[in-house]
Amino acid sequence: MKKIQLISNYINKRKSEIDKFNSSNSIDKSIAINGRNLTNLGLFRKYITEYLHNHPGLNKDLIMVCRQLQSTAYGIPLEIYAFSKDKKFENYEYIMSDIFDHIIASVSYFDLQISEIATEKEVSK
Repeated sequence: MKKIQLISNYINKRKSEIDKFNSSNSIDKSIAINGRNLTNLGLFRKYITEYLHNHPGLNKDLIMVCRQLQSTAYGIPLEIYAFSKDKKFENYEYIMSDIFDHIIASVSYFDLQISEIATEKEVSK
């Protein structure tokens, strides 16, 4: 994931901080769960946040955040807050669709999957 330009600097910096913490606390890293670690979901949230901050159609003066919500039986929902620069509804819809198209396409790079709830019609087939 270090090759993903929007988060490569973040990964290097965060990895250094985590390694320093684990080393100074004598964490046994022969087992991956011990100590602090980077996670694919955490990196994906950071990627989305950086993507939003770099998107030319979004208003940088207003809040932009990607946050994790409480997990459900279907997975861990992510919520995105962002505001477009353009207030025309059609343009807003295009900008939001463009962002979600990119996010959906990028999920697999983080070894994550999109989950959706099947409708009754789909289940009965």
